Amino acid sequence: MIYYPLILILLFVGPALASIAILRGQSKRWHLVLLSLCILYGTAPLLLAWGGISLADRFACKAEIIVYHCPSPSWLGGLLSGMVFAHWLAIFTIPSAILGSIGLIISLVLKVNPSPTKANISGIPTPAFYRSRRHKVIAGLCAAVAQRWQLPIQGVRIVTVALAVIIPGLVLFLSLLFWLALPLEPPMESHLVSD
Repeated sequence: MIYYPLILILLFVGPALASIAILRGQSKRWHLVLLSLCILYGTAPLLLAWGGISLADRFACKAEIIVYHCPSPSWLGGLLSGMVFAHWLAIFTIPSAILGSIGLIISLVLKVNPSPTKANISGIPTPAFYRSRRHKVIAGLCAAVAQRWQLPIQGVRIVTVALAVIIPGLVLFLSLLFWLALPLEPPMESHLVSD
């Protein structure tokens, strides 16, 4: 049961990197940086396992069923066992990295070749999902959710705290993701139109 939030976090890292680039409207350079991070995230468990096998050969460690035993530093056996069996995490990281890479590539292509029909002809700004400046306690995320879907702010905060107690890792990860992905609402002066 405790592994469920960890599995969800591993599955959401790739799409989270893509959503940061898409929602923040990052430059092409940042798209490429996030794409390389996404690819590195997907291959990290395999690289870690390969490094563990190489270290086991270098220190003459022997594998006994699923545990490595090393002659000189005895603590190295446990570390190598964890490194070698980290390749099982690739079950979660590779699909996540593929989804994130697809999102980043599509976003990068749209940034390089913008659609001519996307222009806003009416002059009315399109509604965006912003973190709240006025009603924030920590980052303005609960107030943003409440304002977006016309919910009571205190109710959203209570539900968030309850979820943070039940599954703290997932709520912390999602809060960090939304904090990075959603921009702060523009100051009120920019909404005023001068005559």
